[in-house]
Amino acid sequence: MIAIINASPLIYLGKIGAITLLPKLFSTCYTTTIVKKEVLGYETVPEFLILEDCFSDWLTVKNSSSKQLIKRLEDLQIHSGEASIIALGKEMQDKTEEIIVIIDDLTAREIARTLELKITGTLGIILKALHQRLITKKECKYFLQFLIENTTFRISTNIFSKILKEIEKINDRK
Repeated sequence: MIAIINASPLIYLGKIGAITLLPKLFSTCYTTTIVKKEVLGYETVPEFLILEDCFSDWLTVKNSSSKQLIKRLEDLQIHSGEASIIALGKEMQDKTEEIIVIIDDLTAREIARTLELKITGTLGIILKALHQRLITKKECKYFLQFLIENTTFRISTNIFSKILKEIEKINDRK
């Protein structure tokens, strides 16, 4: 499966030390030039070097050729990085193996769904890694706790509760 990744999942996974899960979970990982500039825009953040290494190691920059779709998406009041990721996902949707768009913004996720794109976000990546036994329940809970307590990531109490219940249902054999 191919992943097309927006800035916030890259940044948050970098902050919690889980960015290396992406190349383990997906055959190819893409992002766009706009997202790369956003992610590498702050050299002083602790995760900068880790994120920079991703671009030289396993994260490939690929841009959508559909400027018209990007413009239409931006007109829907979503960030240009999210528009570029969704447009790339739509462009690649029927031309390659299965793809998934990794994006956290709720409005952008809804737009991607209406375009019939498969989506997930930062939390979905952490849970996918747990399901595939790349991390343990303890590591999963640590990532979740760190994300909520030490970053600007926002999650409702209801979603947090559902995630904890899902974690507990999984057999912990790494």
